[in-house]
Amino acid sequence: MKRRIALIGVLAAALACSSGPTTDNNQNGGNNQPPVLPGGTPVASANVDVANDFYAPNSVLLAAGGTVTWNWTGDHGHSVTSNVFQPNAPVSYPPHSLSVTFPSTGDFAYFCTVHGVSGYGVAGTMVGTIYVR
Repeated sequence: MKRRIALIGVLAAALACSSGPTTDNNQNGGNNQPPVLPGGTPVASANVDVANDFYAPNSVLLAAGGTVTWNWTGDHGHSVTSNVFQPNAPVSYPPHSLSVTFPSTGDFAYFCTVHGVSGYGVAGTMVGTIYVR
């Protein structure tokens, strides 16, 4: 019986250490989750924080003709770089902001050049997508 209780304790501790953060994926609080299409109604404008090694949120559901503003809030230098929309922002530090209007529908991916096209880690934390509907 003591051996079974000890084994259950060891398994519970291992599970607690391996589960990682449980933050909302769309807020991407540094949890290495890729952007996903948010539910709900497209918004006319949105703000995205360029934080220390992640975008928050990392996905936005925007109405066609809407504007997204990225605001640098972290201490480190990061970029907002895309091959599908302009303008982009080079590696910058706070205080800095970038606003982009998206006139047509589509999926518009972006990333931080400091971390590379795929961000870093398995899913990447410095990647984001604007979903315009």
